[in-house]
Amino acid sequence: MFDLSFLEPERKTLKIKKSGDTILETAIANQFPLYHLCGGNARCTTCRVFVSDGLSSLSERNEREKTIADRKGWPKEIRLSCQTEIYGNVDVQRIIRDEEDLKTITSETKNSKTGEECYAAILFLDIKGFTSFTESSLAYDVVFVLNRFFQEMSEPILNNGGFIDKFIGDGILAYFFLDKTKIQSSELSLEEAKKQMFVQALRACFRMFDQLQKFNSYVKERFHHEFEIRLGLHAGQVIYGDIGHSDHKSQTVLGDTVNVASRLEALNKKTGTRFLISDEIYQYISDRIQIDKKIITRLRGKSEKMAVYSVLGFKEKDKILELQRSLELALRLNPNLAHDFYVHFLETKPEFQKFFQNTNMETQAKKLLAMFGRTIERFGNVNQIHTELKQLGKMHEEMGINVTDLAEIAPSLLFALEKSLGERFQSEWKPIWEETLGSLVRLMALK
Repeated sequence: MFDLSFLEPERKTLKIKKSGDTILETAIANQFPLYHLCGGNARCTTCRVFVSDGLSSLSERNEREKTIADRKGWPKEIRLSCQTEIYGNVDVQRIIRDEEDLKTITSETKNSKTGEECYAAILFLDIKGFTSFTESSLAYDVVFVLNRFFQEMSEPILNNGGFIDKFIGDGILAYFFLDKTKIQSSELSLEEAKKQMFVQALRACFRMFDQLQKFNSYVKERFHHEFEIRLGLHAGQVIYGDIGHSDHKSQTVLGDTVNVASRLEALNKKTGTRFLISDEIYQYISDRIQIDKKIITRLRGKSEKMAVYSVLGFKEKDKILELQRSLELALRLNPNLAHDFYVHFLETKPEFQKFFQNTNMETQAKKLLAMFGRTIERFGNVNQIHTELKQLGKMHEEMGINVTDLAEIAPSLLFALEKSLGERFQSEWKPIWEETLGSLVRLMALK
């Protein structure tokens, strides 16, 4: 019959009574200590093991184990002992070996990530000049300004499909990762998916520099100070999971890729640059970006030299970035853009006036601006706005407005934009806006 061996630290080999017994059943029959707090009913994860050898000799994950494994993001080598049947010789290692391990595992929340590996783009941001600001400002002002800064800088990351890992002093660690599930469900190749992810990350970075200009206007007016930011962007395999004390854990990314991104950000100070990317990213999107210079360097802790690139922007105009920048400029030049839209819309489409008879149009205009601005900013991550747009379409239908009629708003919005921008309206913006407004209406009509 088969052997089940536990490798920790010395091999302990157990005899399996019959083919098809589970790992947990075999451990119990041999009086080998293997935690199973739920009684072996797949309602906890304390009996999980790491399979070192013999994975092909185990049963496939059943539905109960698969649900837990998918939720936790387990690799194929992590198995739930109470659900895994044995059909050959297998070597495993317990994850939970003592009371301290048990304390750690029982502190995990329902959606805790217990450790997985994925490909990600890692972004580090640091503020230049913040120390001098702290030395000359009140403690309250320092915290207030820093929170305002983090709010402004985080939005482009979140709006373009990224995630905030943590705020480190006056810096930010963020990441963009490849979602294997979405790749499998789409027609994108791995290379195309990486390119798409890098473009999203770059767009977020360029938008952060836009946000910095607004932020500096605010800080200069109130505190007579300005800031600069330095960014480092690198990509590769990372480890992702919940790290920390059993009562104070947070999801974080770990690994050499994270270290390199951090050192790229720090290298800006030495090279007089403000945004450096690694060759790993450059080789995928070299045709899309404009670089200032190529730098050959040896990063701290690395034995070999590597190429890094100082990035200025996209070579050709990025549609989503143009949408965001043109709307932002229009609103700055004309805060009454939404009012102009409603005036034009109701003049050209008087049949819609009945829907607004009891509406405070000033309040309605403010709501439109907030919704519209938020939607365009998040257009770099369309999945994020699907639900909101469908709800918006449903709300209009409840008002008696057919969703298909919403296509009528496009000409009036374009009118308001062109009027607001005046001579600064660029001809290439018109087809971009027409395509975008058409997409928004189609998303609102989805059931």
